[in-house]
Order: sequence, then structure tokens, then C-alpha cells
Amino acid sequence: MSESTTDIQLTSLQTINLFARLRWTMLRGVLRTNGAQKWAVIVGFVASWAIGLVAGTTLLIAGRRSDDLVTLFVIATTALTLIVIMVGIIAGVTQPVDPRVLATEPITDGQLGLGLLSASAVGPPGLSVLLVAIGLFAGAVRGPLSVVPTLLAVIAFMLTLLLVSRSTINALGLFATRFPRSGQLVVGLSSLMLYAALQLLPRIATRLDTEEQRDVANILVWLPPGQLGRALSLVGDDPGRALLHVAAGAAWLVPLVWVFTWTTRRLIVSVKHTESRKIPKHGEDRRPLTAVTRWMCGKGAVGAVAWRGVLTRMRTPRTALETFTGAGIGLAIVLVPALTRSEAGAGAVLVGGAVQLAVLFIAGNSFGSDGPALANELLTGVDPGVLVRAKARSVIVVASPLAIIGPLIAASVTGEWNYLLAGVLVGIGGLLGGTGGAMVQSTVVPIAIPESDNPLAGGDSGKGCFAGLILGGVLIALAVVTLPVALALLWAVNEQSVGLVTIFALATLGAGVLVLRGGIHFATTRWHRKGAEIYAAVVPAQ
Repeated sequence: MSESTTDIQLTSLQTINLFARLRWTMLRGVLRTNGAQKWAVIVGFVASWAIGLVAGTTLLIAGRRSDDLVTLFVIATTALTLIVIMVGIIAGVTQPVDPRVLATEPITDGQLGLGLLSASAVGPPGLSVLLVAIGLFAGAVRGPLSVVPTLLAVIAFMLTLLLVSRSTINALGLFATRFPRSGQLVVGLSSLMLYAALQLLPRIATRLDTEEQRDVANILVWLPPGQLGRALSLVGDDPGRALLHVAAGAAWLVPLVWVFTWTTRRLIVSVKHTESRKIPKHGEDRRPLTAVTRWMCGKGAVGAVAWRGVLTRMRTPRTALETFTGAGIGLAIVLVPALTRSEAGAGAVLVGGAVQLAVLFIAGNSFGSDGPALANELLTGVDPGVLVRAKARSVIVVASPLAIIGPLIAASVTGEWNYLLAGVLVGIGGLLGGTGGAMVQSTVVPIAIPESDNPLAGGDSGKGCFAGLILGGVLIALAVVTLPVALALLWAVNEQSVGLVTIFALATLGAGVLVLRGGIHFATTRWHRKGAEIYAAVVPAQ
């Protein structure tokens, strides 16, 4: 790049072409390898294609059949924009091309920003957005005169999705650089709000009649995405007015470009803020929570490594955020349906699945998310078996409050305090079983998290979809293993017998212990057999 930019001033089209080719070159390089990352990229393309195809087809069919295009397109464009923003914040999406690598290149901030946006539009996410745009265009176009305004509105909408997502992530990342804990809180609350919205809004939307839906659209139409949706609804009847709405909806793209460019440069040169911590002297009393946590980690080599893992997880913005959001979403995914069931004791029984799922969200990449520190411990002679046991113990320590909080929430909401003991037992069983499953997942698909320009995001590992498939496989395996106990618990709930539920809850605890021991044994054996491969996989490339 240096040779091409030192002597020749790049035009905008040349910059776009250069970064797009760079991104494709990176993807082709991955596809030429024989490792798991190759299949991860392939899975990413397939998943993006499937998501984009379903969304695009839905928009196409709805656009051709709907009698109220204003309501349809205004709500659809606004909802898609909000979803893209929230998913980007929660997932910690970073730049596919690390801007810090290009910081010393002789290119302007504008060229850097334009190039990074071009690289972001290339690859699996870009494919998904393109398919959505095609469906939106096909659903809105109404004859030859409507082609131009429809095309302009769709292009403006695609740019909106790209810019608003990247600008929001960059701005939040810059805020988190200066205020790490506040940034974690914002992102964590955003994650829980998104899940709540996904659970509640579809139910609310189905209850709204036509007039109420129009009232919602009349409010959303004043937002920029709503203006683009209004333009799409007018392209057939009044192309001239549609162009005016396109101009109104696209007006905010200019400040968004400036925000993205400015925040990108600021993230490159910003210095991460670290809080000064007073180290207690020997014999001083530490904070009670810290002392209890250290005691739970235990003594010896396993305890020391486990304690280091707890500290690293809670003091690193990205992993602390994963812990917070994983716990909240994992609990909500099962607790919300559980608490809506009419059977007595349902909340107490299903809390085990909630805790199990939360642990897998939190610790499904335990070794990869802790790669550099883990590598140092291995190089100092720590046995892989010690490492696996320590990692499992640290996960149990961090996630243990869920086994108590979950049953308490269930009992508080339902008033079924007589099922509290059973709920705690099931919760602990889910905690142990989930930890065992997390150890298996972490060794089967260890994913290094490269450094990122954004403190709330890991670098692009390229294995997100692949890890999701493995997570699904682990969940299925855990369901099969615990199926007999789960069926027994549900039978006991139907019998409304507190005694039977408690007895089978003890069996759930025993099953959790067996799954934990099996997971640790599997992970330890895999470390001994493929230690070099796992080591190479969990240390991020520089």
C-alpha cells in the first residue's frame, strides 16, 4: 500500500477498490488453509446467505402483498436499523481490517474511513445486507418510473445500516476506553434490552390492530430510516415525493461519515484508561467478596491459576461484558418461558437449563478468550490437567451466583418458596453440567481472540458461526445426557409433589457432577494429545 499511496493520490473509487481487494485477499487466504478457520468462514458465508435470503424473501413477499406499504416499509426499515445497531454492540463487532496496522500509512483520515467501510461491506455480513436490499428493492419497485427512486432509497438504506452500526460501535468503544466500567454497563444493558425487545415486541405487534400499527409508523416515520421507508412506499404513486423523502432520510449519512472517521482515528491513538488499585499488604483484611471468591478458588496450583482466571475475566472489559450479558441472556432465555407456565414448580425445575445455558454463553471459549495468560502459564510448566481443572473451577466461581439467583427469582415471581431447595439443587446441577460442556467446547473449538482497536470487541476471529454450531452440538449432547432426569423432573412437577421434585433435583445434581468430571477428563485428554495445536489456536496472531 505504501508504494501506491506515496506517489499517487488515491481517488475514492481507488480507495474502495483497494480495501475491498484487501479484504477478499484475506478471505481467500483463509479459504486456502486446511484448518478450522476455513470451515468457519464457509459456515459464516452460508449462515449470512441463509439469513439474508430469508429476510429478503420476507420483505419481497410482504411488499408485493401488503395493502399498507407505508406501515410496512417504515416499521421494517426502522426495525432493521435498530437490530443492526444492537447486534453490533452486543457482539462487539470490530473492523475486519485492523486500522492500527494502517495507522502509519500515508493515507488521510477520510481515505482510511472510506477504506474500512468498504472492507466492512465485503464478506459474509455484506452478503446478508445485499440479499436484504435485493428483497427490499423487489418488494417496493412499481414499474419503470419507480426504479430510480427505489434504487436510491435502497442504496441509502444499505449505507445507513453500515454507517450507523460502525459509528455507534466506534463511539461506544471510545467512551469505554476512557470509562471502561461505564462502557460495560451500557453494552450489558443494551444486550438485555435487545433480548427483552425480541421477546416482547413480537407479542405486542401481533396484538396491535391496523390503526395502532399506523400510529406506530406515524411516529417512526420522522426518523431517518423511517423517511427511507416512506420513500419506498411512494415510489409507485409519486416518484417525485419519494425522492424528497430519500434526500431527507439520507441527510444524516454525511454526519455519520464524519463521526465514523473521527472515532476511528481517535480509537487508534487513544490510550486505555486503567484504574489504580491499592494492593493490600500482608495481613490486611481484603474486601469480603474478594476474600470469599479467593477462598472458593482453593489452594495450591489449581487455586492460584483459578484465581488468576477470575481476576482476568472480571478486569478485562470484553470478558467482563461477556460474563454479564451471558448470564443475563442465558437466564432470560429459559426463565421467561418457565415463569409463564402454569404448573407449580416449573420455574424451579427449568432454572437448571437456564444456568447451564448461561454458563455455556459465558465460558464456551474459556481457553481462547484467555490465550496470552494461558500460554504464559503453560510455558512456566503448568500441567494441562491443572490448567483445565483451574479453568473449570474459575468458571464455577464466577457463575455460581446464578445457581442461587435463578431459583430466588423464580420463587419470588411465582411465590413457590416450597420449591426453592429443589430449584437450588437443579441450579447447581446445571452449573456443573454447563461447566463440563464449556470445557468440551473450549477444547474442540479453541478460538483465539485477536487484539482489537475497540476495547469492547475482540478482533475478527472468523469462527463465530462455527463456534455457534459447536455450541448447538454441545447443548444437544447435554440435553441427551440429562434427558432421563429432566423427564423425571417434569413428571414430578405434573404430580405437584415437592418431595419428588426435590429427590429428582438431587439426581440432577449428581448428573451435573458426572458431566463436569467427564468434561474435565475429555478436555485434559485432548490437551495431552493435541496440546501444540490448541496452544497455537488460542494464542492470537500478531
